[in-house]
Amino acid sequence: MIETFWNLCARYGLNTRDHLLREATRIAKMKLVLEKLPASERNFFEQSPERLFTEMKNVVGNIELGHFPGDREMFFEMYHVGKNLDLLEYAFQTLRQDRAIEVMQVYGEIFNTFIHEVVGHKKGHVLIAESEKFLEGLSLYKKQSKFKLQLVLLTENYLLGRLLKTAFADYEQVDIVQGSLYQPLPLSQRFHAILTVPVFGSKLEDDSLTYRESEIAAIHHLSPLLNRGGTLAAVLPARIMFQSGDISTWRRNVNEHTPVRAIYTLPEGFFRPVTSIKTYLLLLGGSEIEQKVRIGRLVLTNGELVEEKMISLTSAAFNQLKDWRIDLLLEQNGGTLTAFQQSVIPKIKLKEAATDIFRGKSILKNDLRPGAISVLNISNLDNGEVLMEEMETIDEEERKLKRYQIEEGDLVITCRGTQTKLAVFPSSNSFVIASANIIVIRFKEVIDSYYAKIFLESPLGITLIQSFQRGTTVMNLNPSDVSEIEIPLLSKERQKELSDRYRLEKQRYTEVVTEATNRWENQKKELYEAVLSDSNKEEERLYGNGEYRF
Repeated sequence: MIETFWNLCARYGLNTRDHLLREATRIAKMKLVLEKLPASERNFFEQSPERLFTEMKNVVGNIELGHFPGDREMFFEMYHVGKNLDLLEYAFQTLRQDRAIEVMQVYGEIFNTFIHEVVGHKKGHVLIAESEKFLEGLSLYKKQSKFKLQLVLLTENYLLGRLLKTAFADYEQVDIVQGSLYQPLPLSQRFHAILTVPVFGSKLEDDSLTYRESEIAAIHHLSPLLNRGGTLAAVLPARIMFQSGDISTWRRNVNEHTPVRAIYTLPEGFFRPVTSIKTYLLLLGGSEIEQKVRIGRLVLTNGELVEEKMISLTSAAFNQLKDWRIDLLLEQNGGTLTAFQQSVIPKIKLKEAATDIFRGKSILKNDLRPGAISVLNISNLDNGEVLMEEMETIDEEERKLKRYQIEEGDLVITCRGTQTKLAVFPSSNSFVIASANIIVIRFKEVIDSYYAKIFLESPLGITLIQSFQRGTTVMNLNPSDVSEIEIPLLSKERQKELSDRYRLEKQRYTEVVTEATNRWENQKKELYEAVLSDSNKEEERLYGNGEYRF
């Protein structure tokens, strides 16, 4: 039915998202008007293009939705094709299909989890911020619920506000409010539960705002609207969990005023195709008698979000955390990470141990051509080594790329791709730069590059690196995040001892593998030749005895 209506609109030249939403809303409003009439009178209007069109202009008007872009026959046809549409489901599918201006459509199970786990059986006012993102969940809830809750649906978009108002026209418990959660909200009432999935990674242009990061500004404006004991549920990207600077200060402040009650990792790719970044469900506020913070991992099972793993921390223990790297907290049951974090061995952050940490230059495929400058990319790292002879080149002046040049002894780490690769850059007579897929760490004398590589490529080191992962299936690491990783600060002598041993054993391993590979290749060659030789001898024997016949 939805596709039929889309096709009809396309036939009349109504192709934009706003056209599709506006006319579906107009038809739904007209249907609401006619449903209040006796059946005979309703049929009177629905059977005549002239009467139906005139009534639409009289009762729906032109102010709220603008002029209808056609004649009476066009409206008559569109009305009868679209009058039985589920307006919320239609809007959900229309927004999801829109490629020009993608509006994130949140998987309905987030809304369902919010209603069941946060709202529960309590009565009271519930605020859904940017409610146009939750059309699937709202549609399912409308079909299944008796609407005991008082829902306030906030949207900044005028047309979507009209659509929601029409969809819930018969529900006194639902209010539609127009406003932006990135500005102080025009709401005086308080709520016992709020749900938001704010815009990820946007910097607001208003310098007067306390916080300009879109995610933080949203929570900053929503949290004062909570009732005492109310809960704010927010989906946030990974960087908010661990980024330093102003965001670190915000984490501390928000936990003081609206304490964290739970943080859950969400499944990979939960918001595709709009974004593939790693996301978390954060619950703020809640009952003051709670003394625990729940830390867990949510997975999709049979279409429902369920806990795969969950631990609890006391509020006091959670307050001592420098960041909210949930994956690390979930790994602490293994013991190794806990032992490292609690050990008395001095530690040093990479940013304190390095003279420079930078990401390489973005190189387009069209930029690659014969030239004097080599480019280190992910494919040039294999088994912990740099494949110098396989690098591609570009033709550019060295002075323009000096800031991206890799020097001997630099530690290089992949920051994109599907796996973490590390290598210490060897001596080279070539001018080599890093691509944007590589992070380069240039250490001070206090840290040996090979020693740092040993630690970071260990299971513990990989766990620490992945805890700063912003992406999901495809890795996305930021140099500023990587710089926060701590490594043990051993003596220079002990570092050298471990590095020398690492290189010696790696050399022995390589020699043994090379020897074994050569031996195997020689053995295969001899066996192939032996098979061919024996076959020839057998053929000669059969021919010689006259046993071979065609």
